[in-house]
Amino acid sequence: MNDELFARIRGLSLEIQSLIKQGVKEGVEERIHERNELLQQWFSGISDLIQLTNDQQLFLEELLKAEQQLVADLKLEQAGLFRQQTNRKKASLYQQH
Repeated sequence: MNDELFARIRGLSLEIQSLIKQGVKEGVEERIHERNELLQQWFSGISDLIQLTNDQQLFLEELLKAEQQLVADLKLEQAGLFRQQTNRKKASLYQQH
């Protein structure tokens, strides 16, 4: 959609430039008005796309932080389990002697 819209804007702009260079005044104002409306639509679409991209980036950054925290929590839990297992082995060895 944005590519089609941009192609229409480009075509109208080139047509307007050509008409102005030829000294044609009839219909130029209408074409400029149409081109400007299309430009507003195009910029609005681009703005929405940029905003969507920013939203996606924020989501991914938050997701990364959450996953990093989960990994850190998991490492702590694993370290705790390792200590418990080591302590059990030591206690078992102590009880055997």
